[in-house]
Amino acid sequence: MEEVLRRKTWVCNFEKPNTSPNSLEPSTTVLSPYLKFGCLSVRLFYSRISDIIKRQKHSQPPVSLIGQIMWREFYYCVAAVTPNFDKMVGNSVCMQIDWDTNKEHLEAWTHGRTGYPFIDAIMRQLRQEGWIHHLARHAVACFLTRGDLWISWEEGQRVFEELLLDADWALNAGNWMWLSASAFFHQFFRVYSPVAFGKKTDPEGKFIRKYVPELARFPAGIIYEPWKANLETQKKLGCIIGKDYPRRIVVHEEISKTNIQRMSAAYKRNKAQKETDLDGDSAPGASTAGKKRPASSSASSKGSATPKKRKLEATIEKFLKKK
Repeated sequence: MEEVLRRKTWVCNFEKPNTSPNSLEPSTTVLSPYLKFGCLSVRLFYSRISDIIKRQKHSQPPVSLIGQIMWREFYYCVAAVTPNFDKMVGNSVCMQIDWDTNKEHLEAWTHGRTGYPFIDAIMRQLRQEGWIHHLARHAVACFLTRGDLWISWEEGQRVFEELLLDADWALNAGNWMWLSASAFFHQFFRVYSPVAFGKKTDPEGKFIRKYVPELARFPAGIIYEPWKANLETQKKLGCIIGKDYPRRIVVHEEISKTNIQRMSAAYKRNKAQKETDLDGDSAPGASTAGKKRPASSSASSKGSATPKKRKLEATIEKFLKKK
């Protein structure tokens, strides 16, 4: 912490979206494992940051360092009042989506063998080091779920739970729902490209060369898309696609369009189901007015929100609008 906070200008100017998902040196604090295990007090961290930024101009939540702490508390609060928060079924904030089951694709994603160098480099870094950048998590989560493979976010959640040093139950589940557009974030048509996204911050492909050494000799122009090299070029570069490095398991340009349509259909089904449920609640005989509830019955079990929960939901909605 002291090493991080010594860079006061960096602390004041920190904006999470402007950090790099594929820099060889971490562009964030990398303090999340220490917070997760309780080695670093989040209150102390918050207090020290506050002391620094109050003396000069600084970035604002939700992108600032204080904003990152607020995101942590946000997920803690939602998880605390949401039963089955780490599951799709029985989770009141989560979209119900008919995800596919594909063990081969899940295995390829888990071990960095999708045929997309940027995605594979991230997953190999995760397996080797137990940490990947926030935006790298975005890229691989979108790829596994709504972007390309159409596999449930619960599967990705389990992999992150196993491999991440900073895996935190509430944050892990919440972020997977967010990135799969199952909750909190609903612009499902915004899909991360497994090619273009990495190029923005690492056009030379240095990150790929480190974690996918099979492609180390590929030039910058094709290292993100090695399948574009003809066989003769592949032989010269010492890596045959389909032999030394896997062929891509899906064609992003095609499957992403299909999956956007599937997400649109899922959203419509969920909306229709909610309207049906509301109609059922308001139908004659459905009202419980004038009836005593059993002592063991809770408001939340009947689907009605308590004043405390409504206040929390309003706070969450306001925070998300800022994001």
